[in-house]
Amino acid sequence: MRIVEARAWPIRLEFLRPVRTSVGEFRERRTVLFALTDADGLTGYGEAAPWPGFGTETVEQSLAALETASRLVPGTDLEAGDWPVEIALHLRNASAARAAFQGALWDLASRRAEVPLATQLARRVLPSGTGASTVVATHALLLAADPAELREGAARAKDEGFRAAKLKLGAADLADDVARVRAARAGLGPGLRLRGDANGAWSEPQAAAALESLAEFEFDYVEQPVAPHDLAALARLRERSPVRVAVDESVATEEGALRLIASGAAALYVLKPATLGGPARALEIARMVQQSGAEVVFSHAFESAVGARHAVHCAAALGAASAIHGIATAGLFGNDVAPPVECERGELRVGEAAGIGVAP
Repeated sequence: MRIVEARAWPIRLEFLRPVRTSVGEFRERRTVLFALTDADGLTGYGEAAPWPGFGTETVEQSLAALETASRLVPGTDLEAGDWPVEIALHLRNASAARAAFQGALWDLASRRAEVPLATQLARRVLPSGTGASTVVATHALLLAADPAELREGAARAKDEGFRAAKLKLGAADLADDVARVRAARAGLGPGLRLRGDANGAWSEPQAAAALESLAEFEFDYVEQPVAPHDLAALARLRERSPVRVAVDESVATEEGALRLIASGAAALYVLKPATLGGPARALEIARMVQQSGAEVVFSHAFESAVGARHAVHCAAALGAASAIHGIATAGLFGNDVAPPVECERGELRVGEAAGIGVAP
């Protein structure tokens, strides 16, 4: 593909309601969009979505790296998966920017082939004969802090057809987490999967006590109970915890993901294409996880519809029928750059449009 133009620009998205994590409360999301246009006038889009606490570069560093790439790329011939040496050097310490660059290349290649990104990924990355799914199950995200509101939100998710829901953990007082979890389980009822995310808020002893206290609520899993770098603690918790231990921040970069797969410290990996070098690399890592005997859930990184659609297409390409991912972004922002994939009865339909199906 002959690239004739490249462009990077920052965006700011406002959450409709604050997102609370163990590292603070967020009312907005800042990311960087990246576009590559070929000689036929087709354009592919990617997104760099660094997130505090994930071990990636900053938004400012993503923008600077992609602006440099924008000056180097025009006039070159590139295919999805290519890494020209000069570009690779400029993006070597910017995992989110790498994801945006390759995301744009893969979107452009799919548009040129006139197929959805999921189809292109399944054809080019996965073993011969693998086909992409057209429907992807997703969990609901419960953002309310008040237990009564949380119970209402959980009941609403159940009525809307979701088969799983996730909430943030890691309150200063474990009793607050228990109260919120109790409310969520009451709203969901006994048949739906309940998932938690502590964002590395606990020490190992705190995590052990919390997981023991939360076991009665029949969690599907709890993400990142301890700090991302503490693989030994993760491994010990995996062996002893009554609740399945999942990893998120620990696998936010390619290097972290490969290190954790080798360690075998987690039962489930939450993978974000937005920080893993783009959709194809994220899918390759997902296959490594499966081959290690662990499970994969794809997730967004609270990015715009551009990056979130890349995650949806990764999940569709993987095609694990029983998996419930964390990729629904409809209703998160008041000013998204493009329509998110519509969610109906807890499922996202990939559609037949070429590439990711939208342009910002």
